[in-house]
Amino acid sequence: MDARRRRMLRAASCALAAALVSCCLPLAAFARTDGGDAVLGCSAADLGISEERLPGIDASHAALMDEEGTLWYGRAAGERAQIASLTKIMTAAVAAEHLDAGDRIVVTPEAAAVGESSAGLAAGDEMSFGDALKAVLTASGNDAASAVAQAAGAAILGGRGQDGGAAAREAAFVEAMNAKAAELGMDGTRFANPHGLDFDAYAQGQYSCARDVAVMLRHAMGNGLVRSSIGHAHATIAVTRGGGTAAVELANTDTMLEGYPGTCAAKTGYTLAAGPCVATAVNRGDGHEYYAVVLGSSSKPQRFEDSKALYDWVLAHRDELQAAARAVGAAAECDVPAAPAEATYQLVSAPRSVHAEIRGEQAAWPVVAEVAHADWTRRTVAATVLEPDATATVPREGGRLEQEASLDAVTGNVARGDVVGHLAFRRDGAVPGSPSSASSAASPERPPQPRASC
Repeated sequence: MDARRRRMLRAASCALAAALVSCCLPLAAFARTDGGDAVLGCSAADLGISEERLPGIDASHAALMDEEGTLWYGRAAGERAQIASLTKIMTAAVAAEHLDAGDRIVVTPEAAAVGESSAGLAAGDEMSFGDALKAVLTASGNDAASAVAQAAGAAILGGRGQDGGAAAREAAFVEAMNAKAAELGMDGTRFANPHGLDFDAYAQGQYSCARDVAVMLRHAMGNGLVRSSIGHAHATIAVTRGGGTAAVELANTDTMLEGYPGTCAAKTGYTLAAGPCVATAVNRGDGHEYYAVVLGSSSKPQRFEDSKALYDWVLAHRDELQAAARAVGAAAECDVPAAPAEATYQLVSAPRSVHAEIRGEQAAWPVVAEVAHADWTRRTVAATVLEPDATATVPREGGRLEQEASLDAVTGNVARGDVVGHLAFRRDGAVPGSPSSASSAASPERPPQPRASC
């Protein structure tokens, strides 16, 4: 499908969206398939895949990549588009190369004045870089993104023996963003600011594409600090303000972190030029991690439906898609993923989570067990693990990873952070990694030295 026809369909779908919403019909009505969509680098037609077997999505641009960098699906994935606040994924990744979690970030008047999406920060506010990242990625704060960029830019200039004001520091940081994009092979991307605004004074010639955003998210998820900061539906950060400490509540506009199994990262975006967009990651502990990028969907809720459709499609059809690509082979120059010798598995996967502060970290913690309490015959203690993102890399050939729980006899008072048991993961009788401590997420208080309540 040529670009002009896609734009015409895009406009038609927007008009249709307005009519359907007013009638309260389901969002799925917006979804469509396109015979020009690419699967593993080939057209769906070359692989013999009919439009009915493609994911039904509304977005004008989309990409689905896995942990190996294989592009499983693309709709206009290499065409230029605006990505709005998805820009902040690169901001976080580049800043994490120049700053440590405990470094102090000070909000300058320039950062506080950016406007639009905000984390509620004021000039003079100070916080750790770790907390500032949550303000960037959870609340999508333009103020936080600019403050982080200026702090990292100061470090970049300092490494050159230079210094400068807020504008010079931010310019040095944007230069580093573009250098990282070039290093990652993001040939269809140019950054102009650290927050993604693209109108009025911020219409500075920036652009990207769905494929490049997937590359960018995959890279960012390889950084532990960024990975731990991008998966929060809600977060609370400590900000030094006016001589005291203020607790700033942050909320994500995403709905998948708590609504779609395995979602471990989500960054939303919206401007008039970009339309509703989102980049997410899903890992269900099966040795694969997927990164879905949706640009220019018809509504903010629809961008999540599009993302779910992409994940549902690849999770249900991965093997047959590989087989179809291999059958066509090199003649069609398909991007057929090679079967790696090893696989990395996420060890912890749970159907529900609880919001709690454990050891100073406010997060949604996976509930891995409900532990019986000897004194509360009708109640249990929700148990989590302190390293919910722990993984194990093992040979792909072999038995299944099995979880073994050893739960303590729990009595008396139980506080958040108390150790209530241990989890071990075994494969063919061997332990691929160290056991994880299971901690209580049940009580509003945390002892200074968490230990088993026996």
